Amino acid sequence: MSQAPSNPATNRELLPDTYDELLPVDHLIHGEHNPRRVRPSETLKQSIAGFGINKPLIVRPDPDEDDVYHITDGWQRYQAAVSCGWEQLPVRIYEDTLDALEATEMESIVREWSTYEWAQYCRSLADEIETGVESKIERARQVAARTSRDANTVRRYIDVLSLPDEVHVLLSDGPDGTDQQWSALKNYNEDVRQYGDLQWRVADRLARNQSDLSTKRVIEIAATAVEFQAVEQAIEFVDLAVANPETRVDMLHRKVLFGEDYDQYLVIPRIPVQLSTAEKRAIMDYCHEQRKPLSKIISENITSLASELMDSEGDQVRGDEDD
Repeated sequence: MSQAPSNPATNRELLPDTYDELLPVDHLIHGEHNPRRVRPSETLKQSIAGFGINKPLIVRPDPDEDDVYHITDGWQRYQAAVSCGWEQLPVRIYEDTLDALEATEMESIVREWSTYEWAQYCRSLADEIETGVESKIERARQVAARTSRDANTVRRYIDVLSLPDEVHVLLSDGPDGTDQQWSALKNYNEDVRQYGDLQWRVADRLARNQSDLSTKRVIEIAATAVEFQAVEQAIEFVDLAVANPETRVDMLHRKVLFGEDYDQYLVIPRIPVQLSTAEKRAIMDYCHEQRKPLSKIISENITSLASELMDSEGDQVRGDEDD
């Protein structure tokens, strides 16, 4: 990487053609309404070190603290520039938060925004729009009028983000989540990270029906819904879990997974078995010889064991009758 001067902002060639001011980096903070929180790439760092910043950051002044500005667009540029030794950054200042947000959508490379980032952006707009309207869809229409998303999509975004933060980390493009959040989720589903992501349609179904549920129940439903590969099955599970809040989610999960015959199934948990290398090799060789997967062999053995137990109980009952 090329060596940046001590204060690159003094070099006009490294600055954009137009901007409002150069602000000290310690006066800039990540804006609460900034939809993006990702770290800058090495390519961006190298570009800023070699060629400068081609467009100003979009900021708004903090309403309570002097000389503090919230970055609503340009957080990656800020991080990259600071790492390259920039002490001041070019900014475009918007006094009104709504104006800053709308400028953010216009200036950002919005095609790179994930669904989750779009949802955050739309929720920020909804929070800032002053209206006496209580209707969710009407509020969504007002947000949609200021962005490129339709009202139904905006409504879905806002509803899903109303779910507990632990559910957000399960979304297909949600935040990474903290160790504490994942630890909490494992209380509801020990294998939660081994499954796919929570689809937005499924999360939306849960969000729209969460008002009569406890936070614990909502998280529990979401942590189990990720086990379904088919969206329709996951939605069916959510509907059942919402309608039957006293029923254990594992029972409802089996009911959806196996249909009307769910009570005839025994779900074998994934339990690690400690074996020597030779024992594991013997098991694999046996599977190969039988031309059956291990799951099939285990299923057959469980069925055989159940039959033997039933026969044994029958013999015991007949013996008692003879006595």
